Amino acid sequence: MKKTIYPLLLACVLAGGVSAQLPHLVFHAELVGAEQIPAVSTNARGLITLIYSPDRSKVTVTGLLVGMEGAVNSIALHIGKTGEVGAVLVDLMPVLHGPRLYGEVDVPPALLQNLLPDRAYASVGTSAHPGGEIRGQFICETDLDYRTILQGSEVVPSSNSNAFGFGGLHFPTGSDDLVYAFLVDGLSSPITEAALYLGNPGDNGTQVYLFTSIFQNFIQGVVDMDDLPANFLRDAREGKYYVLVRTADFPNGEIRGQVGFLGYFTSFAPVNASQVVPMAPSAGFGFSHNILNQTLDSMISTVYISTISPLAVEIRLGAAGTNGPLLETLEPAGLPGLYRKTWHLDTDLMTALVEGRLYVNVPTTARPDGEIRGQLKNSLRKAYAFDLCGDQVVPQVNTNGIGVAMASVDQVNCYLNYKVIYDRMSSDLVDAFVCQGNPGINGPALYPLPPMKPLIPGATAIETAHGVSIELGEMYMILRTADHPDGEIRGQIRRGFSCPDVSGVKRPGQIRDIAVSPTPFTDHLNIQFSSDRSFQGRLILHDMLGAPAVVRTVDIIAGSQTLNFPAAGLLPGVYTLNLEIPREGRSVLLKRVIRH
Repeated sequence: MKKTIYPLLLACVLAGGVSAQLPHLVFHAELVGAEQIPAVSTNARGLITLIYSPDRSKVTVTGLLVGMEGAVNSIALHIGKTGEVGAVLVDLMPVLHGPRLYGEVDVPPALLQNLLPDRAYASVGTSAHPGGEIRGQFICETDLDYRTILQGSEVVPSSNSNAFGFGGLHFPTGSDDLVYAFLVDGLSSPITEAALYLGNPGDNGTQVYLFTSIFQNFIQGVVDMDDLPANFLRDAREGKYYVLVRTADFPNGEIRGQVGFLGYFTSFAPVNASQVVPMAPSAGFGFSHNILNQTLDSMISTVYISTISPLAVEIRLGAAGTNGPLLETLEPAGLPGLYRKTWHLDTDLMTALVEGRLYVNVPTTARPDGEIRGQLKNSLRKAYAFDLCGDQVVPQVNTNGIGVAMASVDQVNCYLNYKVIYDRMSSDLVDAFVCQGNPGINGPALYPLPPMKPLIPGATAIETAHGVSIELGEMYMILRTADHPDGEIRGQIRRGFSCPDVSGVKRPGQIRDIAVSPTPFTDHLNIQFSSDRSFQGRLILHDMLGAPAVVRTVDIIAGSQTLNFPAAGLLPGVYTLNLEIPREGRSVLLKRVIRH
């Protein structure tokens, strides 16, 4: 399938515009014991997905925890890169339903500011590992864009050429291919070679790929990822590659530019006549790079225009196919055709960027309303998070099996990226598929998923029509086992849970109005709280190494109550008190620090 979609890949970058369906800010994390600090030896796994609301004030959380060695007593989002321990930003216990997470939480602006540069993680503490049993770093579900600005001064040694180049690389997540597109102007002589090199700034490196698609001053084409080094995307993000253009007059290189990562939420987009409303032919063409600052309240917009002479280069508000008001006018940046400006983004404009409602407009003397235009097509993807169960199988299956999945599709419906975690199946997984069919209807299996346990990761190229079907709720995932060869659990690909025991319910047995005294204590503790319902639980006093010091089974009644917890004979120290609810597989933290 890969080779047949080359033209569509190029269209993704060169045609401009955006999908009719809106993209999302979405992040996911795989949680394992090895990520904890210090590492924990456990078979437990987890998958958590965060999908932002359009105004970014709330996040829908979905997830599943599998094989935990103790009842969950804490689960939260923290600030910190891999290998770091950081402060809690958001408590996720209110959206924990047994082993599953589902619900909407309020979030501070600092969460997104730390998610985008890979500085946020989730950690789950249990009665067996109160300091944390599993942990996972969040990854942003985006396509990847890299920019390149080529100049003579970057060649080693400098070529002293006044020529200039502007463009970049685009990698759709899940693809086997990388798109390259560059404009070059002012070269002294015809291009003899344009290539990608591995090398740091100031050094001459090793050629890794020769660009073969050159059309006068336009270099554009597709690279098979198998033809690039295995760690290309990672090393390109770290700035280890450059592009070099050789010409007849400069056989050692006339212009060169280091490849730079634009960021997870960014925009690398074409500016052309086909996007103008109404459209009119023009030879003008260009590209725009748009990079957000760390606090997400301003953006650097850089635009390069070739062939025509702009009266101005503007940023305007308007969806694809519509004209809108002027927001900013970019400033000349010292080279013909190059314009740049750092400008403020308020909450509404940030939402417009997410939804693809900002565009570059370039008026000329011949066409003062705009000769060429470029929608700020961002790198975000359309996101889905859903659950799987026997109730969704047709006909329904009586099973304890459960699953939770996340999926994302690029804006032009070329690629599907997915992760599925599952548990409690009656027998081993035989196979799994993405199928086409509405809820309650069985349909054809289209894309196989690898039968891995307990988490299935993957990506696949898809037909454009199937990307539309996903947005319409007409596609589902199904997992088949030896005991249930027609499917044990199934989940419609959508934004939200569908299984009846989780969808739309609040967390049962909620504990509130907690008071623990005296602190410090001597031989007993008084514990007051109210409960939404009656159940049998266990009060557990842990020492600071996580070992249970005192365990007592208690009967909890609906309403307010006071419990007397004997704790005589303990060594002096600091303790933590939890109420464990075994039937729900979770634990409520009553008091984190109690001195004895």
